[in-house]
Amino acid sequence: MTTATTARCRVMIPAQPQVLWGWPAVANFVLGGLGAGWYVVAVLAAGFERSPGVTVASWVAPVLVMAGFAAVAGEAGRPRRGPRVLTRLRTSWMSRELLIGIVFVSLVAADLIFPLRLHRAQAVVAASLLALAQGFIVRRARGVTAWDVPIVPVLFVLSALLSGGGAYLLVETGTGRPLTPTTVGVGVALVAAAFVAWGRYLVWTSEDSFVRAVAPLRATGSALVIDGAGYGLPVLLGLLALATPATAGPVLALAGALLIIGQAWAKARLIRVAGQLRPITLTIALAKRRSS
Repeated sequence: MTTATTARCRVMIPAQPQVLWGWPAVANFVLGGLGAGWYVVAVLAAGFERSPGVTVASWVAPVLVMAGFAAVAGEAGRPRRGPRVLTRLRTSWMSRELLIGIVFVSLVAADLIFPLRLHRAQAVVAASLLALAQGFIVRRARGVTAWDVPIVPVLFVLSALLSGGGAYLLVETGTGRPLTPTTVGVGVALVAAAFVAWGRYLVWTSEDSFVRAVAPLRATGSALVIDGAGYGLPVLLGLLALATPATAGPVLALAGALLIIGQAWAKARLIRVAGQLRPITLTIALAKRRSS
């Protein structure tokens, strides 16, 4: 007689929604990404020169970033202790996010007082790092299956650029300033690339807990808002603006609004719905006898 061993996994604690991060955290990710991305897009579109679009972004983008910090500080319950977060820079991405945000706001303020291309270039780097830090905050939440994926920081950077690009489109078209075909074409390519990255994220792994966690993001309702309105329609509208310049103003304004809505909805669903704690399982070894 010989003995064979098989393993069976038993779920001891099923996946449960995380409860630490609520709507204030969503507000931080949405507003922070929007502000950072808006500034980056405005400065790059202007070739690092001081333009009306850069001026508007310089006044509004830091306010959005600080509003996001204020929202998440309120969720913590003791906002006056917020500065203590900076004492954990070596281990916490939240601490790094706050420091980078302060640096970003300071650089933009410096550029408003003493306009220099160097200030704008440094602020663009800080804004990009801010969006990346937000992605790493989510990525390092190891206990949440849908967040513990290497592509998440990339998604946050792309999301910031898309939502910020949407704000840029709304301001530029609202003030009657035309966009160059090159700017529109780059924007269309960026949205298409971000759509590919989002699709790759949704099928990143076949692990059962991950598939179950992201299932709401792939459901019909979410797909219509995120995939259709947030990615597909802006691409089509951008192509329409290139083909018929006479309609570019209202068409690009609609595309901008859809980009903001789509990215805000995606982040809200990612945090509030797909944020499922990893199930706790127990592997049991079973011995089975068989004839030799």
